[in-house]
Amino acid sequence: MQTEILVLSFISGVLVLFPLPWYCRAGNIAAVSIGIWLFVVNTINAIDALQWTGTYQIPSLIWCDITSALITAVNVAIPAACLCICIHLERMASFCQTSTSITKRRRILLECLICFGVPLVYAALHLIVQPRRFDVYENFGCRSAIYPSVVTLFVVWIPPLALSLLTIFFFFAGITWRHFLLHGVQFSRTRASSSLTSGAYIRLVSMAISEVICTIVATVVAMTFNLSSGLAPWADFTRDLTEVLSFSSAATPKSITAMLITEWAVLIAQSFFFVGLFVLGEEGRSRLHEALQVMRRAFSFCGRRSTCIGELKGTCITERYVPLYC
Repeated sequence: MQTEILVLSFISGVLVLFPLPWYCRAGNIAAVSIGIWLFVVNTINAIDALQWTGTYQIPSLIWCDITSALITAVNVAIPAACLCICIHLERMASFCQTSTSITKRRRILLECLICFGVPLVYAALHLIVQPRRFDVYENFGCRSAIYPSVVTLFVVWIPPLALSLLTIFFFFAGITWRHFLLHGVQFSRTRASSSLTSGAYIRLVSMAISEVICTIVATVVAMTFNLSSGLAPWADFTRDLTEVLSFSSAATPKSITAMLITEWAVLIAQSFFFVGLFVLGEEGRSRLHEALQVMRRAFSFCGRRSTCIGELKGTCITERYVPLYC
């Protein structure tokens, strides 16, 4: 299993960088933030799979502090970014948003605060229900510890669920989709010269809904496994941020192992949704074709160079040894 985690996490981390230049040019900060968060957490999973294979020793406390906080933050970062995408698309489809430089700067600033600031605040609030510094699991790495209580429901699990359900509400309640259907023809004509066409609109909405559905699945699974033994009374909560618990694969409960694998699989699915729905577009296909052409030229150049070097070495050997036989 560790090989699959390492390889798929590394591939996903590389692939999610592919659409970012296009989203940057389009000024879609929310989509850019999704790509950045997916890249960061996929990279962490790949490094952890390599570092903690067959061991549960701690090489660096600072690394575990940072990575466990980032893995916690991504639970809110992706649904928050998806909500920003749906709100922005709804305003564009309803033609309520004026395209001035001031409004664009305000939107970019607000999306930066929501997509990066809110997740960091969420990770900091996690300390409220964190009984110890972190937990370390063999083959998986570091994760934030959780004390299962009523407070944990409101601090840890309700925020990502609320953001995800709010994003779905924007779509299924018709707020985003209704405006697009009502103004579809006008939208296509108005945005024909811009980077956001009707096809791009549909793919962005589909990507946002797919991402939040994955978030809901991961959150529900985490709640189910962590609350399997019931809620603990908050009066019994104690905190010791100098304590670290390490679990070997044999000592790790099967429910925790299943939860960790599910969280990893959901992240891989989110990465492929993010890249796949971009590649379905004309811009994505053209960029993919350009990337493949560059890779093909690079490999052909390396092949020609190795052939020329081999021929050159053969010529040099002949010229060097012929005079000796004369």
